[in-house]
Amino acid sequence: MSDVRKEIDQVISELSSQGYDLNDHIKHEHDEEKIVGLGDAVEAALTKFGITQERFKYWFNLKECNCTKRKKWLNSLFSWKKRQ
Repeated sequence: MSDVRKEIDQVISELSSQGYDLNDHIKHEHDEEKIVGLGDAVEAALTKFGITQERFKYWFNLKECNCTKRKKWLNSLFSWKKRQ
């Protein structure tokens, strides 16, 4: 695992231990408006340029990149309701 990934994972673990929940951003089924988070925005921007999880893993020869966990973490830090 790269040093950067280790550092990011340590930050996520520390914030999780302080009570920041990765699932705070998930909307309830009765909510009418879609909740969008920072992780969603980052993923959309990277995908627009062809950078996907699979491509990232291929470039860095990784079995798992933990991208989904980081996306959820970013979403829990900052999210908003998407305008219809």
